Amino acid sequence: MGWSFFILKMKIIYGIILAFFLFLTPLFSAEPYALDKIVVKTQSQEGFESFNIEGIGEGDATFTYDVLNYVPGIDLRNRSPMGIQGDLSLNGSNFEEVAVAIDGINVMDPQTGHHNLDIPLTIFDVERINVDKIGDSSLYGAGAFAGSVNMVVKKPTQKKFNLEALFGEHALFGQALSLTFPSEVISGRFSFDHKKAQAAVPNTDFENQTASLYLTKDYEFADLDLLAGYQKKDFGADSFYSNLYPEEEEHTEIYFYKTGAKFKLNPGFFKTSLYLRKHNDKFILQRNNPTSVNYHTTYVYGFDSNFERPVKYGKASLGFNIVEEEINSTNLGKHSRRHEGATLGFSLDPAGRLRSNFNFGVDYYQKWNWQESFNLGLGYYLIDNKLKINGAVSRSYRLPSFTELYYSDPGNKGNPNLKEEYSYNFRLGLDFANEFLETGLAGFLRRGYNLIDWTRSVSTQPWQATNLGRVDYSGLEFNFKINPNADFKFLKVPKVGFSYNYMYANRKANGFQSKYALDILKHQYLLDIYTLVCGLKLNWQFSYNDRYYSDNYFVGNIYLGKKFETKDFSLEPFVSVDNFTNTQYSEVGGVLQPGRWIKTGLKFQW
Repeated sequence: MGWSFFILKMKIIYGIILAFFLFLTPLFSAEPYALDKIVVKTQSQEGFESFNIEGIGEGDATFTYDVLNYVPGIDLRNRSPMGIQGDLSLNGSNFEEVAVAIDGINVMDPQTGHHNLDIPLTIFDVERINVDKIGDSSLYGAGAFAGSVNMVVKKPTQKKFNLEALFGEHALFGQALSLTFPSEVISGRFSFDHKKAQAAVPNTDFENQTASLYLTKDYEFADLDLLAGYQKKDFGADSFYSNLYPEEEEHTEIYFYKTGAKFKLNPGFFKTSLYLRKHNDKFILQRNNPTSVNYHTTYVYGFDSNFERPVKYGKASLGFNIVEEEINSTNLGKHSRRHEGATLGFSLDPAGRLRSNFNFGVDYYQKWNWQESFNLGLGYYLIDNKLKINGAVSRSYRLPSFTELYYSDPGNKGNPNLKEEYSYNFRLGLDFANEFLETGLAGFLRRGYNLIDWTRSVSTQPWQATNLGRVDYSGLEFNFKINPNADFKFLKVPKVGFSYNYMYANRKANGFQSKYALDILKHQYLLDIYTLVCGLKLNWQFSYNDRYYSDNYFVGNIYLGKKFETKDFSLEPFVSVDNFTNTQYSEVGGVLQPGRWIKTGLKFQW
């Protein structure tokens, strides 16, 4: 009776909100409005952004990295909904091989890549997300094996107060707020986000809290800033790491601090940062019988500096960094590793049709000695600011995580003798853009050596971390976005986007089973349709995914909202339906995703 009453109550709420939309629409302007956006930009290493740019309104996203679902070539494999845990793959990589950064600082977790997307930022804190679709260890160091995702923090330039409330099925309840306060003395922003829900799928209940504080001060000679972030997640982890134990439970906690200064030189600048990332992980194998509990604490702290100045024909840069990684674990033991690195770069002044960017990096690790990396990108406009051909080549690498080195249980065995993995990456593309159309076609090849994966010869053996040898990944990417601005009597279509990705993995060694390295997408289709119906924003997202070693599935999401604006404030009630197709599917083998999930809420900005 309790659930029936809750469903009836939700239906009444939806009806009230829809009536509220229709009643108030004539009282406010129905003209299209400018959205605050998190913009996702893909780059080709020529030192400038390509035309493959996707954006999403803040109102459409429910957590920070939600927008990555809209980027061609990214396979965001969620183990739990609402940003609780997801594995990030780029053009066929595994979840350990994509660097995740905040303002250029690599924040990957050395314990395991499963925690790389524990990002202590709210949806209000991120201005844009830059995605590099080619290995770029020369920029982000170990981990940028297949590419990188860099979250750029929004500057507090405009006084603003945001308040949000979220409700939904499965007892979903959330609230968020953000206060931005620019001033001549000091500018800053404080943000907080909290969400909790019962289990949409058995044993996937969760509670998530995120808070951040950003302060900045501009002087005539330098710009100073401080970022502090905190995030805590408590969740049921149904079959996350083993199908033998469907009642797993996990608790994670992250602290992130970064302070830096950008000194203004004449000419050029010098930028330096100090940072600390602490991550706690408590994992319970059986939540109803907590006899097996693992505690892991990792520390990553370092110093990063970069000097840039104009030279003849372009800009030159020189960077240095020192990073220490530590772990204290009941399973993995105590370990630490340090590395020092340096980078040298040059980018051509984009005055003519030619674009060029080159970066070279060298890093020294105590156990793995010297590691070299480079990126070279070239672009040429066949038609000024419209048609561009671009290509890139790079060498990148990744070190094994502490889990791959030292983890041990009856079903999984680490290997302390693992070598580093490295790759040579190639990308060639053609992009076209004008006011109506943006489109691109690209092909890529990633030749990987000493790839690290969990393998076994037969199903009765435990998984063993192994350097499995060479695997070549190749594929094609096609995307287009049209801005038709079609205007009918009750319908406007400002944007439609479509993309298709094909990926293939060719391994050179056989005779074993692979857990992660070959479990990739074969075909990926994404379709986004943005419409205004009677002044209401109605956005559709459709995705079709076909994997090599699991089922294919089709999923549709929908967002309905109306933004009412006056001179001083705006109000946006909304209803969204995740997986309105009610598809039963798994993005990670054996981890079932929720079916249809109806959510509603209200956003206020002053």
